Formats: sequence, structure tokens, C-alpha cells
Amino acid sequence: MPLDTPLFHLGFNLQAEVNENMSDPIRREIAEELHALSFEEDIACDYHDRPKTISKDEVLIEAIRLIDHPQLRLEEWPDGWILDAARCSDCGVETIEEPTKGFEEALVILPVNRSNNVVSVDTPEPSDVSVLAYSPATEGCHPMTISQMLMDAADPDDVGIARWIRIKGALDGAPDPLRAHLEQLIKQSNEVPTSL
Repeated sequence: MPLDTPLFHLGFNLQAEVNENMSDPIRREIAEELHALSFEEDIACDYHDRPKTISKDEVLIEAIRLIDHPQLRLEEWPDGWILDAARCSDCGVETIEEPTKGFEEALVILPVNRSNNVVSVDTPEPSDVSVLAYSPATEGCHPMTISQMLMDAADPDDVGIARWIRIKGALDGAPDPLRAHLEQLIKQSNEVPTSL
């Protein structure tokens, strides 16, 4: 199916192909843990160098659950599913092509609500969550080696910065000094997906 297919038609067609026995528990967990999560005033694509606002009522999002990471030192380890990256229709994907060990990853479509200048996830029922793809924490490559420079370039609460799918997206739009640093970190990593 071509990527120029409208994003949400693509998502719902793919949803029918996902094994329902696998996606049902994930849909329930995501619906319960992300209900009423706020994006504040707007939601933007995390894969654009200049953030592209997403104005749809449903958004393609990478949700993650951090199980383990050998380098992350966090004051508060996130408990449960969190939203890691939103994708506009230009950056739509069909699968998690570069899964990362230590992270449960799900590619989902969530309805969002806009009210009083606040955008929030609006998932009162598991049936409102569409799971397009899922990767357990035991699959994929070990996380990329991270550095203080990389952590400084990200939000301090960005626990998904070392996921391979995010690194691939960052390489496409990173300014030269950061791109060169990412390439060096990739070379130092124990495992690297073949697509990188």
C-alpha cells in the first residue's frame, strides 16, 4: 500500500490486518493509561525539523513503555505507556521498522479533543484506539549509545530519544553538528539496524 494513501484510511485498513488477540490488551492498556493526557495548546509532528501542526481529529502516534535501558539514569522511571512521537500524514509509516530492545513500542491512532485551547487524548473506550503495529521489549536491536550532548539536545523527560525509529527520523532532519554526533554514536553502538 503506497504511503501517499490518506493516513487514516491507511491506518484503518492496516488495523484489520493486526492480530486482534495481540492488539486487544494493548488497546485496553493504552486507553486506560493515556486517557485525557494533554498536549497543551497544539500537537505537532515530531519528525519535522520545523514542527508541522497536526490538525486532524485522529493522530498517528508512537506510544512506548520503557522496560529497561542500560544508560538512562532517571529520577522517575515512567510507569506505563507514554506518548513518544506524533506523526503527520507526510511522515506516516505502516510498521515499526527499527524496533529497540528495552522498549515496548506501539504505532497507534488516537482520537484527540480540542477544547478551550487545549488538545488532549480522547480515548474513553479501548475500541477508540487503533493499534497498527506493536513491538515487544525483547525484539529489535539494543538501544543506541547515548551521550550528554544528545540528552541536552532533547527534552529532559524524553525517554524515547534512544529508540532506533527516532534516531532514523532525527538523522533525516538534524543540523550538521548533531547529525555528525549521532553518526558517531551509532558507530559506537553494540547493534545497529540494517536500515541505518
